[in-house]
Amino acid sequence: MIMEIGSQWYNRIASDISGHQLSLGRKDSKKYRLDQLLRIARRIDDFSGMCGECQGYQKEISALVQDLSMMVQMPDKEATKRYFQAIEKLTGHLKNVHKLVDKGHYMGMGIGIGMAVGVGIGSALGAALDNPGIGTGIGAGLGLAIGAFLDKRARDEGKVI
Repeated sequence: MIMEIGSQWYNRIASDISGHQLSLGRKDSKKYRLDQLLRIARRIDDFSGMCGECQGYQKEISALVQDLSMMVQMPDKEATKRYFQAIEKLTGHLKNVHKLVDKGHYMGMGIGIGMAVGVGIGSALGAALDNPGIGTGIGAGLGLAIGAFLDKRARDEGKVI
């Protein structure tokens, strides 16, 4: 059951996406990124009162959701390609204009930066301890912790798509 948390438009879209999730099953729901589409719709709904582009994107999301059942029943490479391009365009707008981030954005970045720093530390520390891999592990752990903290902060501030 869907809770009434957004506009009529959002509640209708959420209901339609939920129906698609039930009819498609878990594998195809994941393939068509229905959870992400629902999160995008939620955020577009949030910003549509103050962003003209988001108002236009509501129509685009409605068309995507409506076309989804036909696309699944009769797969068309071009239609599928346009569907995923539209999701990327919507996500890009939310990131660039509204300064939102994907789930796990900072954790991935933190691990990468931590491992890079850890390699440098590992060269010096690893030679002293006779274990060259120790710096990478320490760096990845620190990056993971910092990234998790930043992801939680972004989620608490409502900055996650």
